[in-house]
Amino acid sequence: MKRLLLNGSPRGRDGNSRRILAWIAEGLGQTGIPGPPIVDLAPQPTRPEPLQAFLDADEVVLSFPLYTDSMPAIVKAFFESLSAVDPARLRGKRVAFIIQSGFPEGVHTEVLGDYLARLSERLGFLHLGTLRKGNVESIRSIPERQVAKVAELFRVAGRELGEDGEFSVELARRMAGPRTFGPVMRTVLRIVIWTGLANFYWNSHLKRNGAFHRRFDAPYGKA
Repeated sequence: MKRLLLNGSPRGRDGNSRRILAWIAEGLGQTGIPGPPIVDLAPQPTRPEPLQAFLDADEVVLSFPLYTDSMPAIVKAFFESLSAVDPARLRGKRVAFIIQSGFPEGVHTEVLGDYLARLSERLGFLHLGTLRKGNVESIRSIPERQVAKVAELFRVAGRELGEDGEFSVELARRMAGPRTFGPVMRTVLRIVIWTGLANFYWNSHLKRNGAFHRRFDAPYGKA
């Protein structure tokens, strides 16, 4: 079986999705399956290489980040490019999806997960499952020992794919985490937001790019 790991992150090689796919490849390797190649959709998803790699593969895992409660434009463009393909070349293709997000709550990726299941049905894919993992925005910039638990979850996913041919419902449920926070966590978050600690990560990026002084800009007018 010819396998492919497809990276749908606009950050390309520097994104979290690629790191996640590397963990999937490690999990597959633990079952005796050589690590499949990782192909990036970025910077231009409509170039022939990603599409040809997808069509040539028997089994594909597509990983991408959540963008405004949906998918990045490069992933949408790639899906649209499949409309020009002979349906017979898509029918029966084994496809799994991974949605990763900075939001901890599973509700943010819920609708997109349903969309991918419906998309698979319409295109004739054999849907191998969709994993939805939140709270992973920072994994690309911190040492692996600090994300060991997250890494192992994705290695487990790779082992499931290699041994069982799909992601288990139990693992998908575990990955998704709480749908929404309870009253205790909401109270804690209000305190964290009030102290300004919630903005530390984003403020560090703004400062690094010389844009901290413009953080309250409203180019389209005040809400």
